[in-house]
Amino acid sequence: MDGGNLLTGGVETLNEMKEHLHELYENKSKQERLTLEEKRLAESIRETEKAVSEEIQTTVVKRRKEVEGTFEGQIAKTKAKIKKAKEKRDKYKESKVSERIDMETASLREDNKNLKQGIKTIFHQNKIPSIFNTKLFYAFYFPKGFTDFILLVSVLLILFLAIPCGIYFFLLPEEKILYLILIYLAVVTIFFALYVTIGNKAKDKHMDALIQIKGIRENIRMNRKKIAIIKRDIKRDRDESPYGLESFDEKLAKLQAELEDINQQKKDALAAFDSTTSHVISEDMEGRYQEKLTGLKSEYDKVNSDFSDTEEKIKALTLKIANEYEPYVGKDLMTLDRLDSLINIIQAGSAATISEAIAYYKKSMEEAGIK
Repeated sequence: MDGGNLLTGGVETLNEMKEHLHELYENKSKQERLTLEEKRLAESIRETEKAVSEEIQTTVVKRRKEVEGTFEGQIAKTKAKIKKAKEKRDKYKESKVSERIDMETASLREDNKNLKQGIKTIFHQNKIPSIFNTKLFYAFYFPKGFTDFILLVSVLLILFLAIPCGIYFFLLPEEKILYLILIYLAVVTIFFALYVTIGNKAKDKHMDALIQIKGIRENIRMNRKKIAIIKRDIKRDRDESPYGLESFDEKLAKLQAELEDINQQKKDALAAFDSTTSHVISEDMEGRYQEKLTGLKSEYDKVNSDFSDTEEKIKALTLKIANEYEPYVGKDLMTLDRLDSLINIIQAGSAATISEAIAYYKKSMEEAGIK
């Protein structure tokens, strides 16, 4: 319909325009509904796919840990057996090492036993007081070696440091330097008096016997040193063949092979799980959700297609109204309410054509002060 025919038209033409405008509004409303529905379906698809993915991941991780845990349990048991077998081996070896030490040092220990008995005999025959048969006595009067030096230093520290300080700080009612000096003088005097008295008594009456005992004690010390060397060498000896550990080693080798086999089985099982089982689990779970996802996607495609069709209709109607109606009637009058107003004007006899109805409408608006 050209512009002239449109403006000379009447109610029928306005109803046709109104019908097209109403159709445009309905399609726009439909487009809004389809937009919301499309968004809802897209969100449902996304959430379902996410749920499937998360469930697959959780299930695969859980099943993998279950497989791994089964093997780890067996590995732990085998390691416990290996530890127990090693402990038994070590305990048995220690007993055999002790037996070897006892056997190889038997003569030296027997010699020391006889030497100690000889010392007792000399003390008894010469009626020497037992106080002279101590390490402390020989450390003070016949010192020899590092052990005697350590013993001497320890005793002197106690006598000249611990005892005076203990008396000075804990027993005296007040602390004065004079008291400390007097305590030291008393301790030194008593010590040297006893040292000289005991030394003179021992040397005057029993010098020869004590020198003889000193030699015997030196022999005992040398034997002890030899025993210590033998113990050290035996413990350092890497040759375990004398101890009969073959049965223990065979059992340990068997357990170690068993452990390696379980580790290899674990490695193979996890590799098979990663390459095959996990995919089977994924496919199974995807299959359970496939019907739901297919339905959602089909519904989404239908809504999307309807949206496209509606969009095309809106485009066509918008262009039709813009090309055929708005240039002649005006964009401001292209509403359902105002078209109804134009129809009412013609039906009331106030105008015969659309052009006259528009003029009448605008005049009425101006008189009413409405733009």
